[in-house]
Amino acid sequence: MNSATKASGSNWFICTISKATSHNWQICKDHKIWGIPTNGRKYNRAQAGKGDFLIFYLASVGFIGIGQVTGPMKIPISKEQAPWAGGIYRYGVILPFKLLKEVKKPINVKFEANKIIGTGVSTTLLRRGFSQISTLDGIRIEESFLNIKI
Repeated sequence: MNSATKASGSNWFICTISKATSHNWQICKDHKIWGIPTNGRKYNRAQAGKGDFLIFYLASVGFIGIGQVTGPMKIPISKEQAPWAGGIYRYGVILPFKLLKEVKKPINVKFEANKIIGTGVSTTLLRRGFSQISTLDGIRIEESFLNIKI
């Protein structure tokens, strides 16, 4: 995973799962898609593409996995494409991915001045559910996975 994820030209994104809906993580893995909450609004924020990297974060718990985007972002048109509660209304954009690494026990993080220590990743970015982060921050977070057993 080290050299592959450090390829230049790839973007990094934080994907946050609410602690209250942590069961959504299993749905994401089963269907190999990440759902971006839009609640019926037009989506005009971060755009991910094939080959970009996703860091999965369980709110108030820690990092739980790293994935790689396998296709373009798209608007779901059926419940099968947006299998979470709220369906296509709540999750107005989906993103296919493959899971590269998952940890059994979440990797805890510490915050200072509302940022994950050692990164520029703020609590504001984590609350959005899907946010682009710098390549440097992505690699720093990825390094926390390197010595963890799957």
